[in-house]
Amino acid sequence: MKAAVVMGKRRFEIREIPSPRAEPGTVLLKVNLCAICGTDLEFVDNPRLDEKNTDGSSKFEAVLGHEWVGEVVEVGKGVTGWAIGDRAVDLRASCGQCYWCRHGSHHLCVGALADSKPFEGGIRTSMSGAMAEYILRFPQGMKSIMKVPDSVADEEAALTEPLNVGLAPIYEAGIKAGDSVAILGMGHIGQLTLLAVKATSAAPIIITDRIKSRLDKALELGADYALNPDEGDVYRRIHNITEVGADVVIICARGADILQQSTIAVRREGTIAIVGFLQPAVIDPIYLLNKHLKIIGCEPFLRYNVQALKLMEHKRVNCKPLISEIMPLKDVKKAFDSLYSGQNSLVMLKP
Repeated sequence: MKAAVVMGKRRFEIREIPSPRAEPGTVLLKVNLCAICGTDLEFVDNPRLDEKNTDGSSKFEAVLGHEWVGEVVEVGKGVTGWAIGDRAVDLRASCGQCYWCRHGSHHLCVGALADSKPFEGGIRTSMSGAMAEYILRFPQGMKSIMKVPDSVADEEAALTEPLNVGLAPIYEAGIKAGDSVAILGMGHIGQLTLLAVKATSAAPIIITDRIKSRLDKALELGADYALNPDEGDVYRRIHNITEVGADVVIICARGADILQQSTIAVRREGTIAIVGFLQPAVIDPIYLLNKHLKIIGCEPFLRYNVQALKLMEHKRVNCKPLISEIMPLKDVKKAFDSLYSGQNSLVMLKP
C-alpha cells in the first residue's frame, strides 16, 4: 500500500510499504479521508526530523494522521458486530484495568494507548497513522473505533476527533445558552469550537485572530464579533462588549502571552478553558485571586466523539464549510505547504 512517510522537516516520501492484514480481534480499514491537524503541522515543522542515524537513514520516519474516516474491508477472526462496508472513526480505547479506568475516568486510560498497529519495514506510526491507504483497529474489547451513521458524509466524519476537542470546553466549563464566550484563535480547532459553542445558543460569541480570512470565515460560521489583535486591544474590547468580561474564554492558540491576557478578557468568577497547546507562559496570580478565576485544561482524549458524531448526524453542526480543499495523498507536501502559507485553512488527504 501507499503511505505518506515523514522523512525530515517539511519533507515527505510517498512509499510503497507492506499492507497490514486483519489479525484475530482486528478489522482492516481503507482510509477514505484524513484531515491535516495543527499538531501534524507542528510535528512536520520540527528541525529534529532532519537528524540522521549513523547509516545516514532518517531517525524519525513516521506516518501521521489522526483525523480520519475509513471503511472496513476485512474482518478478523472473533470480531462481531462489524461487516465489510461499515464506516468508522476512532473512539477512545480503554483497558478497564488501570487506575483511571477503575475510578471511572476511562478517557485518562493509560493501559490502551497502543490503539494502532505499527507498519512493517521499520516505519512507526505517530498519531494513528491514517495518512496511508489502510490501517488496523481493534473494534472489540478496547473499543477503539465506532461506526459512522449513514447520514454523516465522509468529509464530516473525518472531523469527528477535532469536533470532540471543540466540545470539551462546553462540557468542562459548563457553557449554557446565553453565556458570553470568547474564542481566541481561529485555526480549524477554533472554528470547530465556534460551531460547537454556537450549538449551545451561547451569546454573544466573540472570536479573535490575526488572519483576515479566518475572521471572515468566523463571521460566516456565526460569530457575533470578530476581532483582530493587531488592530487594537481586543481583550479590553471583549470586556466592553460583555460589560464585565466573557463568562468563558476559550484559548485555541499557542501564544505565550494569551493566558495572561485572558485574565483581563474574562469576568470575575469566570472560566478560562485551555484547548490549544500553549507555549510556556508567565501569569500574574493576583488576577486569579482577585477575580476568583478558574483555569481548566480541555484535552478530551476522544472523550466526546460520540457526542460529536451525534451532532453531525442530527444536523446541529455542519463542518463542511470549514474544508478548504481535498487533495490526493500523493500531494501531501503541497497540502502541508498550503497550510503553512495560509493559502488553505483545512485540507483533507484522499489516499
